[in-house]
Amino acid sequence: MSATRIVITGLGAVTGFGFEWQTLWEKMLGAEHCVRPWQPDGLQDEIFPVRYAAAVDMTLLPETLRDHPAWTVALEKRSRFGWVAATQAVNDSGLSVAQMRDAAVLCASGAPQHMLADMLLTQSADGAAPGWENLLPRAAEVSADGSLRQSNDRLARVIADGLGCEGPVINISSACAGASQAIGNAFQMIRRGEVSVAIAGGADSVLNLDTMAALYLLGAASSEQRWGADVCRPFDRDRSGLIAGEGGGFVVLESLEHALARGATPYAEVLGFGSSLDAYKVTAPQPEGRGAALAMQAALDDAGLRPQQIDLVNAHGTSTPLNDVAETRAIKSVFAEHKHYQSLAVSANKSQFGHLIAAAGAPECIVTALACLNDLVTPTVNLHAVDEQCDLDYCAGQAVRRRVDFALSNSFGFGGLNTSLALGKYREHGQ
Repeated sequence: MSATRIVITGLGAVTGFGFEWQTLWEKMLGAEHCVRPWQPDGLQDEIFPVRYAAAVDMTLLPETLRDHPAWTVALEKRSRFGWVAATQAVNDSGLSVAQMRDAAVLCASGAPQHMLADMLLTQSADGAAPGWENLLPRAAEVSADGSLRQSNDRLARVIADGLGCEGPVINISSACAGASQAIGNAFQMIRRGEVSVAIAGGADSVLNLDTMAALYLLGAASSEQRWGADVCRPFDRDRSGLIAGEGGGFVVLESLEHALARGATPYAEVLGFGSSLDAYKVTAPQPEGRGAALAMQAALDDAGLRPQQIDLVNAHGTSTPLNDVAETRAIKSVFAEHKHYQSLAVSANKSQFGHLIAAAGAPECIVTALACLNDLVTPTVNLHAVDEQCDLDYCAGQAVRRRVDFALSNSFGFGGLNTSLALGKYREHGQ
C-alpha cells in the first residue's frame, strides 16, 4: 500500500429522489423509496410488461439548476444527469476552476439510447444489411440523442469540457460495475501520484423501450404487479427481478495532502479497491458468489483491513433471485471467521432508488461514505419475508444507528464483473 491517503471531498447525485445528495440521504434515512408506475414513451399500459421504475422527476429540478447547460446541449438523459451530478460534486467540494484544471475525469455511462431505432435507419427498404449508403439520405431522421450521435464517451467529454479539466479523461464500460470501477481506478491514479484530484462516478438511463425490452427478455427486470410500487424487494422471498432507476452520481477524490492544504473537510476515506471476474455466465452470477468474494477480499487486502474490522456491507442487492443468494453466500464466505457475518449490517440501496445500471455504484458509494460520516445505515425497504437462503442482518425497514468505522460497497455487473470499494471514517491520523 502507498502512504498516500485518498479522501472524498465532494458529492453529487441525481436520482428519483431529486437532484441533491442531501435529499437522497434524507429520504433514504426516512425509509422512503422513489419507485413509481412507469411505461415507455408511446406505449399504453397494457402493452409493456414492466410497470414500475425509479425515474428522475424533472418537476423536482431546483431553480439553481435550471440554467445548467446540460438541459440545452443535445445530449441523452444519461449525460444530462451525469453532467449535473458531476457539477454538483465539484461545487460541493469547494474546488476552484484553477484547482480542477489538472484533475482526472473517470466515468461510466452505460449503453446509448435508441440503438434499435438507429440501426433500423441503416437498413434498405428490401431488408439488406445495414450500410451507411442507406443511412445518409435519411440523416434527418436520426435522433439527436441516439447511439449514432452520442458516443459512449460523450459524458466523460462534456464533464471535462464543462469543468475545465485538462487531465486524463477515461470512459469505463463495465456494465453494473462501471461507476465503482471508475471510482476505484480514480483512487488508484491518485495513489500512484498521477493526479491529485479526480472526479469519478457514472450516469445511466435505461428507461427506454430498447433497453428495457432487452432486460425483460433476459429475465432480469421484474414484471411483478401484486406489490405495486413496493416491488423492489432485495433478499425477500418474493423478490422477482431488478427495478430500473436512472440518474447519476459523482464523487470528488483528492489526496489528503491536497485536500487539507486548501482547507477541505473530508466526508470519508477511500482505503481499497477490489475487482474480479466470475468467468461463469454472462447473465448469472456464480452461484456460490466466488467472484464477489474475491472482489471483497481484494478490497480488504488493498486497504490493509481484516474482515473483522468491517461494520457495514452496502450490498449490490438487486432483488433478483440469483444475485441476492449468491451475494449472501459471498459475504458469509469472506466474513466466516468467528462468524463475523452475524455482526455485519447489510443494506441494499436499490430497494430505495432502483438499479441505476452503469451508474449504480456511484450513489451507493456516496451513501456508504455518509454512513461512515454519520454512523447511520440506510434501510433495506420492502423486506418483509426474508428468503431462508438470505440470513444476514439486512437492516430491514428502518435506518440503523450504529458505529461505522469501515465499510464495503459492492457492485456486480452482467458478465460476472465484480467490484468492491473499501471506505472508512475519516480520521486525522489515519486508521
